[in-house]
Amino acid sequence: MRLTDGSRQARFTLALDVTAIAVFIAFGMEAHADADAASIFFRNFIPFTAAWLVTAWFAGTYRPPTPRGLIVTLLVAIPCGVLLRAAWVRSWTTADVFTFMAVALLFGSFFVGVGRVIAATVGARLFGDGS
Repeated sequence: MRLTDGSRQARFTLALDVTAIAVFIAFGMEAHADADAASIFFRNFIPFTAAWLVTAWFAGTYRPPTPRGLIVTLLVAIPCGVLLRAAWVRSWTTADVFTFMAVALLFGSFFVGVGRVIAATVGARLFGDGS
C-alpha cells in the first residue's frame, strides 16, 4: 500500500503537510537554546515527521486527502511525535510532556491547517480536476 493515491494533489498536500511540520518546528525553536540550531531542528523534525508519515500511511490520509484522514493524523501523530521526541531528549517530566503535547496539537494543527488551505486553493488551480 502506498502513502498517497498517486495523484498530484495528494503528493502536493503531503509535501505541504511536511513543510508545515518544519515551519511549526522552526517557530518553536525560539524557546530552545540548549543546543545548536540544526540539532534542535532535527531532534524535533525527525520524530514528528516519522510519526506523521507512519500515521498517515496507516490512516490513508493521502489516499485521497480527506478531512477525516487529516483529523486522525493530527490526533495520533502529534502526540506520538511528542512522545518520540521526549524519548529522544530523555529529560522531560510528565507535566512537560503533556504541556508540550497541548502546545504541539494547537500550533501543529494551525500550521498544517494553513498548509491544507494552500493545498486546496493552489492545488485546484495547478491540477484542476484534482489529479
